[in-house]
Amino acid sequence: MRRFGQMLLTSTLLFIPLAAASVFGPFCAVAHGAEHSGGAEFAFIDEIAPGDRCTGLSVFQGTEIEEFELEILGVVRDVSPGSDLILARAEGELLEKTGIMQGMSGSPVYKNGRLIGAIASAWSFCKEPIAGITPIEEMLRAYDMLDEMSSSMDAPGHAAAPAFDRITGGEVWRSRVAWVSRIAEIGTGDDFERLPWSSAVRIPEAVSSEMSALAEGAEFAPLNAPLFVSGHDPNFLNRARGVLSGSSLTPVAGGTSDSWSGSGEGAVELLPGSSVGVQLVRGDVDMTASGTVTHRDGDRVLAFGHPMFHAGPVELPMVGAFVHAAMPMLSVSYKFTSGTDLIGTFYQDRRRMVAGRLGKAPGMLPLSVTVIAPTGEAREFGFEVLRSPAYASLFSSLAVANAISGVTKSVGPADVTLRIRLVTDEGEIDYANHFYSEMPAFRSAGELAALMDIVLLNEFERREIERIELKVDIDETRRWAVIERVNADKTVYVPGDVVRINVVLRDWQKGLSERTLELRVPESEQEGQIFLWVGGAQEYHDWESGRLGNGLVPRSYSQLVDLIDRSRSENTVVAQLLSPRSGLSLSGNELRGVPGKAALVMASVAASGATARSEMTVLAQDEFKYNRSVIGIHQIQLTVRTDR
Repeated sequence: MRRFGQMLLTSTLLFIPLAAASVFGPFCAVAHGAEHSGGAEFAFIDEIAPGDRCTGLSVFQGTEIEEFELEILGVVRDVSPGSDLILARAEGELLEKTGIMQGMSGSPVYKNGRLIGAIASAWSFCKEPIAGITPIEEMLRAYDMLDEMSSSMDAPGHAAAPAFDRITGGEVWRSRVAWVSRIAEIGTGDDFERLPWSSAVRIPEAVSSEMSALAEGAEFAPLNAPLFVSGHDPNFLNRARGVLSGSSLTPVAGGTSDSWSGSGEGAVELLPGSSVGVQLVRGDVDMTASGTVTHRDGDRVLAFGHPMFHAGPVELPMVGAFVHAAMPMLSVSYKFTSGTDLIGTFYQDRRRMVAGRLGKAPGMLPLSVTVIAPTGEAREFGFEVLRSPAYASLFSSLAVANAISGVTKSVGPADVTLRIRLVTDEGEIDYANHFYSEMPAFRSAGELAALMDIVLLNEFERREIERIELKVDIDETRRWAVIERVNADKTVYVPGDVVRINVVLRDWQKGLSERTLELRVPESEQEGQIFLWVGGAQEYHDWESGRLGNGLVPRSYSQLVDLIDRSRSENTVVAQLLSPRSGLSLSGNELRGVPGKAALVMASVAASGATARSEMTVLAQDEFKYNRSVIGIHQIQLTVRTDR
């Protein structure tokens, strides 16, 4: 390959005044010298023909931009609705060994010094370095979007599906926070039934069709950006690949962004052909996706030639990138890259490009994690995650799973005690759960993801998470218990009596243990039948959902947070004394002890949506926490008599 400097002199003499070259350097002047709407700087698709000789720019080692040659093979019209594709064969000793590599996404291609587009797609297992090029005219639209936008964070973008089911698989129904998500309709029933991880991003149909537009089974697809992940283990990477399969990211093993600190590469100016990164997580855990700059106009930057998530308006951290090596692979090769300093923000994530501005970097979300290993040793992790509401929970959970996997096993039976504190602009939310899991790292991460989704994706008001603290204690044993039987001290009571309850639990592979509870029959209770209900947390959540129905649905953000408090950790046993009479809830809050006439009036307006009926009325409730997860349910019929 020839070094990029040879081409710079030619392009500078052809297209820019000498004064501009002295200010910006040769290539900067080319990039800045013409308006993006047209002119000599660009060659549009009607000017491209088979046999045209072109030059591409990319970084293959360090930060030095190199050129390579291409021959245009043809132009494919309407490869997807409203989009065309330029096909080209790259040349050069390196690319003939590696093929078109992940990390080359966005590499600019020039015809006679005029930009025609960005390398954006390839074929896996292809015997020649054949690239699909996104025409530049389809990328330039992003500049207008950047100029017109006020604040991308005011728009929700294309939100990912709620993250919990992507992380926990079959354990999802047991979680207290997943129950809250279902009640609040943050996700659908189908979302929560997908196993094991569903796709993290619902890639739009127009983009998905592009993957098979040319020939069935040809495996033509947008050239994924390698997502370099530090502190990994094989189980984590495999599951991360599954959860990100619908996006343009391929998780691979990597290192932290400062693994080569002191070499000074972070100060290199970002130019067309430079490597650029999207740093989704940074710190003790690092996740950085790499691509290439296509065009720069002042502080505005076009890159990748394909979407990251196709999320629309976003705020993604833009970083410099350093290429350690080109990694030849049989399927699709990639550039081994590390992210460097934060240098700006990507504000647009569209079907044919990612676009942003240099300068101001987006705020990151601080996340601290303490993992207590089975040996009792505590490990501390600190990192920052992108704040984009649609993806903060996804990458926070991936970072947490990665950190836990670095301390203890990510897959296999374990007893987990989890504590999460979300510091929001509306106050703190403290959440705790104790559960048995076959996937302790991913289940813990999923609990965090669901809790974040509840806050960030709630339908009532926009909320911000300012800081997250998480502590997880993992015991690598099989530990759960079943409610073996429940006894009441008698079967007939009078108003005011105390119902004394004996709960017998059977531990897995161990003996029986007992706990006692006391519930008082209200003084005002009428003569007739009542019921004693005792169950674990999962059964309690199911029971409350069926008993209260729409009355459980929150009508405000504060009620949503109260619903989190109402949920129970999986080591909880709940006992309720119930009347068969219908109850009422007002604006999502259950009412107890409402006089008969008032209840009739409220029931008559239930159709308004503010008031809802419940199947039964809770007369008294108590609970206790066990030292492991508890499952099972028991019901006993009792009698209330007013004569002594």
